Amino acid sequence: MKKIAALFILNMVCFQLFAQTDTLPFHSRAQRDTFNKINAKRTSNTVFAHQTLNYSPLSYACPPFFDLGSPKKYYILSGDIIPEFIIASSKIPVVLQLTARYKVRVFHNNIAAGDSSFPVRTPSFMPGATLFIPLDLINETTPNIRYLGLAYFHHSNGQDGPEFKNDGSFNLYNGNFSTNYIEPSFHFRRRKYTGVIDSVKFQVPERNYRDWYGNVGLEIHFDTDPVLRSSYGNQRVNFQLGYMSVINYWNQYKGHRLRDYYYGENYRIVFNATIIAGDRDHGLSAINKRINADLNYYWRIRGSPNTSLFVSSGYSGSDTYNIYYANSYFFIRAGIALGFFIAPNL
Repeated sequence: MKKIAALFILNMVCFQLFAQTDTLPFHSRAQRDTFNKINAKRTSNTVFAHQTLNYSPLSYACPPFFDLGSPKKYYILSGDIIPEFIIASSKIPVVLQLTARYKVRVFHNNIAAGDSSFPVRTPSFMPGATLFIPLDLINETTPNIRYLGLAYFHHSNGQDGPEFKNDGSFNLYNGNFSTNYIEPSFHFRRRKYTGVIDSVKFQVPERNYRDWYGNVGLEIHFDTDPVLRSSYGNQRVNFQLGYMSVINYWNQYKGHRLRDYYYGENYRIVFNATIIAGDRDHGLSAINKRINADLNYYWRIRGSPNTSLFVSSGYSGSDTYNIYYANSYFFIRAGIALGFFIAPNL
């Protein structure tokens, strides 16, 4: 018994020593203030990294007949895939997002246009990176945030055919397309807590919130294919405004809470617009060839942290699909969207 008691006492002494090592008292107020500043910065860096992902562009995929309006009338499949690879840490004050973006459209067969075997015609490859820089220290309860972005992207279609046909029209079959651009941008988020029960019974209303977020950027192109340079337009002003509904809730079984509450995005609405500046020949200088705009609704699939249903409608004055930029049309899309939604970590 004496040996057991001695081991127990030794264990308690070691525990106290380790606890004291982990919670050493501050020797001065200045030391405590320095610690608090470092802790606040590291918390801010982590929260900021999460926020940049929550408001990043969303990928989408449309099944057959769910992307309508273009001169091709419909696609077997269309998608804009935007995977984000993030470099961030509590010790790094900025966030770097690496993006391997690509757009693809699978055409239905049109014998008159030379289509067969459901061709994937000249996909857009758009690799790039974006550096985000916070303007303020933030934490989980900070209602408003501001930050800057600086992006570099390459855009090409992997083709090496002539850009124009003999009749002067764009070669949409295998015409070469290539450009690069940088985009400085300003981003913001404004949050308001509602205090209202929303769609789920078991929740704390005071924690439900709505986010208004958006950005404005200037897209500057360089090293564009020399043959296409005079018609493409070397500057674009991009706008985005989004509205997001987020609720907290928990699951319950026979009056007993199964776990603590967690946040889940309910839906978001996003408006995008682009104005194309610069000289444009080949009949692309009119205002209706210089404006792109769309309105999108996303409903997150409950139980999924990164998938939603979406519907979108808008107008493309200049198609964003590489060498197809001379096409103008109204469109409507629906399908699956992928991205970083506010959701439980499943």
